[in-house]
Amino acid sequence: MNDQIIERIQLHLILLEQSLNLSSKILFFSQINDLNGVVNETENRERLMNIISKVQRSVEEDITTMDAKQVSTMDLGILKSWFNDLAIWSEKITALDKETVENLSQQKDEATKEIATIFRNKEMFKGYNHAAKK
Repeated sequence: MNDQIIERIQLHLILLEQSLNLSSKILFFSQINDLNGVVNETENRERLMNIISKVQRSVEEDITTMDAKQVSTMDLGILKSWFNDLAIWSEKITALDKETVENLSQQKDEATKEIATIFRNKEMFKGYNHAAKK
């Protein structure tokens, strides 16, 4: 396996780690009810995921064009490790996203209850004539 593929695998792993950091930030912002922070970091993560996707496609294309006779045991070990790292990353990102979605869902439910309370209070006072009372 050539050095270019190994360098791109290393870059890919670094970018995956950065995406986990962004996912942790998104979770943090969801925990403190900072929706602007959630939106900003989600947009940053989406841009990063596009870059990750391009790097991964590039590595996968190079792997498929490799001559099987030139692949060493060490190369296979590197590829297996990379695939394992991808699986671990996927599990971690899924767990972070699940917790974030739960936090955001809870915030949505609380906002819905608050709106319903305000609406009920408004309806109760709707027929009340404030001008007649002095």
